Amino acid sequence: MRAGVLGTVDGTFDAVGSVTETVTEDDTELERCLTVDRVFSLPSGEMAFAGRAAADELVDRTEATIEGDDIAISETTRTVTRYTDFAGVTGEFVVVGSGDGTFAFDLVAAETDTDIERATVDLDAVFDEHGDATPWKAGFFGASDDGVTGLFHGADLRESHDLQGILADARLNQLGLSHEYGDAEVKMTAARSGYVEVYRPTDFDSADYLAYLSDEVLPHVEGQTP
Repeated sequence: MRAGVLGTVDGTFDAVGSVTETVTEDDTELERCLTVDRVFSLPSGEMAFAGRAAADELVDRTEATIEGDDIAISETTRTVTRYTDFAGVTGEFVVVGSGDGTFAFDLVAAETDTDIERATVDLDAVFDEHGDATPWKAGFFGASDDGVTGLFHGADLRESHDLQGILADARLNQLGLSHEYGDAEVKMTAARSGYVEVYRPTDFDSADYLAYLSDEVLPHVEGQTP
C-alpha cells in the first residue's frame, strides 16, 4: 500500500479485531465485514495492522424504459457492496485505499470504540518543513480576494514560480514533492483532503508507507497535537 486517504483517531486502542455483522435498514439486511489480515511492527516499534473491509449499502437509482411512444421513469433501490483495503497504526491513524473507502473508518471506529475522522492536511506546513525539497506540483486556493487559484506542474516549481509570493495570499490544497527521507529519495503527492501517495521508491511496502505518514504527514494534520 503506497496511497490512500488518511483518517485520524480520537481515542486509543491496542488492536483491531476482525468482525462481521448484519444490520437492518428499510427492512433490508445489510452485511458489513472487517478483516484484519496482518499485524506487524514499524521500525519505530509502533504496532501496525492491515486488512480489508466491505459493506453493503442501499443505493437509490433512477431507471428509464421506453414504452411505445412514451418514456417511463421509475425509482428503484438496490444493494451494492463497497470494498477497500486499509492499514493503520494502533490508536493513531487509519488509511484507506481511496475516498470511496472511507466507510471503513466507521467500521474500525465501531470495533475499537473510538472516533475516526478524515484528516485535513496543512500542506503549507508540509511545504515549509521541506525547504530543500523539489516541488513538482502545487495547487492553490485564494486566501484573500487577490489570492491565486490554480494548479502548477513542473520539474522544479521553485525555479519557475515565486511560490513564497503566491503563498502570501493563497494556501496549498495539492502538493507534490521530491525529497530525502532516511536513505530514500521519495516522490510524493498529497491533498489537503487527506489523500497521500508515494510514487517512489517503488519498493515501498505498507510498513514503509505507514512510517512515512507517521513521520512526515501526521504532525501536519489540522487539529492534531504534535
